[in-house]
Amino acid sequence: MTRQEASSVVDLPVEQVYARLAAVEEWPRFLTGVRSVRRTSFERFVFTVTGGVDGPGRTRDVEVAVGHHPKEHRIAWHALAGPAFDGELRMAEAGPGHTRVALTLVAEPAGFLAGVSEMVGATIPAAVLDVQRLEELLTTPAG
Repeated sequence: MTRQEASSVVDLPVEQVYARLAAVEEWPRFLTGVRSVRRTSFERFVFTVTGGVDGPGRTRDVEVAVGHHPKEHRIAWHALAGPAFDGELRMAEAGPGHTRVALTLVAEPAGFLAGVSEMVGATIPAAVLDVQRLEELLTTPAG
């Protein structure tokens, strides 16, 4: 099982960052390996994930519960079945008009080969890449 954390400060107020990240269907734009997100009901989604801890070329659908916690400026998710696929986005004021965004990812490989791949992999952690992509997404005007 991997646990990764990364953070960055963006030049936007925390309320604006939270509002942009509340759109879960937009997460494939920054979460590595998340090909698509489809809402199934209130706070329930199906994430189609590929690669990463599942191994190159493997794709699977993961039923996910997403909890929005606006007073805490936090959004958390977890897989409802199967291997762990959990995470959290935390936002905090980092000075006037600036927000620190912290991303935590917890994932368990889906299968033996994916586990071996995870053990020998020497790549940049996905959370670091995701935060870089998130920063780019947040600093690009919505629309």
